[in-house]
Amino acid sequence: MNNNIPEPDPTWDYYIEWHKLIKAKAQLDKLIEFISKVENATEETQKILVKHLHSISDTLESI
Repeated sequence: MNNNIPEPDPTWDYYIEWHKLIKAKAQLDKLIEFISKVENATEETQKILVKHLHSISDTLESI
């Protein structure tokens, strides 16, 4: 899941931030995979793209 990124000790001061960044990275990887399969933009794919971008943004803003 983390592309060989070691999981830190949960008592580390930045553990929560690290976890949120890993979550945002996973969301972004999923979105990149989705969009790479889309040949032509449609209203529906645009809605999906925007929805996922907002989710990623919300995750990052929570840090």
